[in-house]
Amino acid sequence: MNRLKDKCAIITGAAGGQGRVACRMFAAEGARVLATDLEAGARREIEGIAPGAITYVDADVAVMDGIEKIVDTARSVFGGRIDILYNNHGVILGKSFMETTPEEWDRIHNVDLRSVYFLSQRVVPAMSGGGSIVNVSSIGGLVALENMTAYGAAKGGLVMLTRGMALELRARAIRVNAICPGVIDTPMPRNFVRDRPDRDAIMRAMAERHMMRRLGRPHEVVALALFLASDESSFMTGSIITVDGGWTAF
Repeated sequence: MNRLKDKCAIITGAAGGQGRVACRMFAAEGARVLATDLEAGARREIEGIAPGAITYVDADVAVMDGIEKIVDTARSVFGGRIDILYNNHGVILGKSFMETTPEEWDRIHNVDLRSVYFLSQRVVPAMSGGGSIVNVSSIGGLVALENMTAYGAAKGGLVMLTRGMALELRARAIRVNAICPGVIDTPMPRNFVRDRPDRDAIMRAMAERHMMRRLGRPHEVVALALFLASDESSFMTGSIITVDGGWTAF
C-alpha cells in the first residue's frame, strides 16, 4: 500500500476493462487519479471506484482539443503538478494489408500512436523530476500478426516512440517505459471476434498460442504499470517489457 502516495496520475482508456482495474489499483496505492475516456456517461461509475481519489473527464485523445481538455483538467484538479501518465488507451483493427483503407489506417495511428505523442508532449511541462510515463504497446508491435499490419505498425511505432522519449526526456529526469501485453481477457478481444461464427474457437486458439495456455488478466498488466509508475522502478527507462504469457518467447 501507498506505493504511489501523494502522486498525481492520468490514466487514459479508463472506461475499458483494463482501465477500470488501473483506476482501482492506482487509487489503492495512494495516487490521485484523473481518469479519462470517450464515454461521457461513465463519470459516476469510474469515480465510484474510489470516491474522492478519482476524477473523471470525457475526452477524445485522437484530437488536439481532447488532449488539451485532459491536460487542462489535470492541472486544475492536481494544482498544476502531474507525476504519472499512463497511456492505457488504444483501438484494434483486424484487416489484411491489401484491404485496409486510408481512413482505417488514420484511425489506428491517430489513437494508438499520434495521441500518445502529443498527450505526452503536453503533459511533460507539468512533470517534475521523477515523473513517469507508461505506454501500452502490444506484442503486435514486436512480432508480425496476420491481418494486423496497420495495428502492428502503430504499436511498433509506439515502441520506438518510447525509446526516443526516454532519451530526450532524460535531462528532465522523466522516465518512459512501455508494456507489450499479449491477449488480455477484457471486452476488447471479445468484441473483436463477436461477429465471427467461430468466435469461441478463435478465443481458444488465442489462449493456446500463449506459452501459459491462457489469456492474460487485466491486473497482471496493471501490476507492471504500477511498478513502472512508482519509484521502485527508478533505474528503468526506455524499457520495452512483455507481459504475454510467453507468446514472444517461441
